[in-house]
Amino acid sequence: MEGYQNIIDKTFEDPITDLLLKNSNLTRIQFETIVIDMLIDLISDNNITFEKKTLFRGEKVSRGSFSRSLQQARKNIIKSIFTIVLLSYIGVFDERPFDDYVFLAEKLSDYVELVQTADKTEANRVLKRVENELLTGISALVKPTNIRIT
Repeated sequence: MEGYQNIIDKTFEDPITDLLLKNSNLTRIQFETIVIDMLIDLISDNNITFEKKTLFRGEKVSRGSFSRSLQQARKNIIKSIFTIVLLSYIGVFDERPFDDYVFLAEKLSDYVELVQTADKTEANRVLKRVENELLTGISALVKPTNIRIT
């Protein structure tokens, strides 16, 4: 159980995760809950109950509260994907709406490598650049001048 907790804690200490979460439509609790649920299922050979998964949350919660947060997180993620598909369907994005997102995700991977090998000052500078590029890149995807109804 301690090994799981270390992996979960490391996920929440990542400044890029904080940056992305701050601009997402998930609350921190929803994000924490879905990460716990997914990570434990991925790294565990055993079937871990919701009761035990609640122990990994930052503050003590009931099984029902954990379950509700998980349902809300899943619902928000599904709605986000449907929003992108809807906008693609009506022609706001081209036929391959996820290509731009794949590009941004690949860029993030490059930055993660940079941040992991850089000293603290350099890491902070890289992080600020990542934040600016993400905000600029994502904002550009929905600019009115980029919206084109087919």
